Amino acid sequence: MSKTELSELDRTLVIAAALRGYRLQRTSGDYYGLFRRNAEAVELMASGLTFRDVANRFGAYGATTLRAAAERDGLAWPDTHEAFLALAGSV
Repeated sequence: MSKTELSELDRTLVIAAALRGYRLQRTSGDYYGLFRRNAEAVELMASGLTFRDVANRFGAYGATTLRAAAERDGLAWPDTHEAFLALAGSV
């Protein structure tokens, strides 16, 4: 997977993170780093996270999907490619 190419699973994690003001990046292998913008700096909030770790941080437990958790929390899941790009660019 190239740096500009996201799998469907990665895309859902990126959306869930961005909706909550975080930037998510793959760090190595199947692990992720979670970052937050602080003024002009980007700070590492957590690293070495698995898919499940990230999903659980954003309320996706058991049968609850990332989208359902976001919508339960009053967040609007992007339904178009343009909306996804705008959201991803905001963090």
